[in-house]
Amino acid sequence: MKRFLIRSLLFFVACSLLFHGCGGKSGPTTYYTLSPIEAAPESSPQAAIGEVNIGVGPVTFPTELDRQRIVTRSGRNRLEINEFHRWGGSLEANFVRVLTENLSALLHSNRIMAQPWERYFTPDYRVVIDVRRFDGRLEEYASLNATWMIVKTGSDKPLVVRQTIVQEAASAKGYDGLVAAQSAAAATISREIAAALQEQIPTAP
Repeated sequence: MKRFLIRSLLFFVACSLLFHGCGGKSGPTTYYTLSPIEAAPESSPQAAIGEVNIGVGPVTFPTELDRQRIVTRSGRNRLEINEFHRWGGSLEANFVRVLTENLSALLHSNRIMAQPWERYFTPDYRVVIDVRRFDGRLEEYASLNATWMIVKTGSDKPLVVRQTIVQEAASAKGYDGLVAAQSAAAATISREIAAALQEQIPTAP
């Protein structure tokens, strides 16, 4: 009985050392977030949209991408999910927030709100987005493929239906470069949507 207890104790100690040894090699987890454009560039749309309310949503994301761990592509049909490089929250929510901030900057408006909006906010136009791809190859590029439409409230027919396919090269190594490239891709679709909104919103006399 005594020998059995000693063996059990030694086994427990060995397992503990192995566990802590493996844990020590894993390294800390790093968290990332997309960044909005710093300021509206000179070439961005400049006409004021007046008192028009714009709602962003619904926005749909592939389930394999909307997770906390960052997903990269290592082949045509192969995805890599990294345990120690993660989004600070939901990738879908992060994308929607950055898109909304970008549109506000590009259209010079504080009347842009993401779904679900407050009960006192009624959008005149809605931007609906179906994101089909938003990933990339580590240290190479980020890819965005999304179909989006602009719908006027009360209408059964969209005013605009377009697709944005963009690939942004990673300007830095590692996950920092990938996330920066994804932020650039989000900025590209934001500019396209902002330009389309200005085409559809009547200019105030």
